[in-house]
Amino acid sequence: MAKKKTILILEDEPFTLKLYTHLLEDEGYDIVATPQATNAIRLAKQNKPNLFIIDLMLQDGDGFSLVKKIRGTAGFKKTPILVLSNLGQETDIDEAKKKGANEYLVKSNTRFEDIISTVKKMI
Repeated sequence: MAKKKTILILEDEPFTLKLYTHLLEDEGYDIVATPQATNAIRLAKQNKPNLFIIDLMLQDGDGFSLVKKIRGTAGFKKTPILVLSNLGQETDIDEAKKKGANEYLVKSNTRFEDIISTVKKMI
């Protein structure tokens, strides 16, 4: 049996974090989740995720800086990053991609099925 793929989710809204966790676990993924940017690199090193899902608004930092930090961390330079945020302005999308995000979805405009299909495409 193939090893399950691991996704590290960074999301500050408890309900949304639970929802994404359950949705993706139902699809067969192992989920590691935290609302705090400061935990991200430590959790990534411990769990070696196959994908990061990052909200840009976090409890203790911003997702833009976190995307850049992940890209600068050995072992994660090529790990796919999906930004899932309600910041939908073109400048936010461009900034996240410039820092290293592979995909960007606006939460309020995206159905769960689209999130799942994007995740499957990325890993």
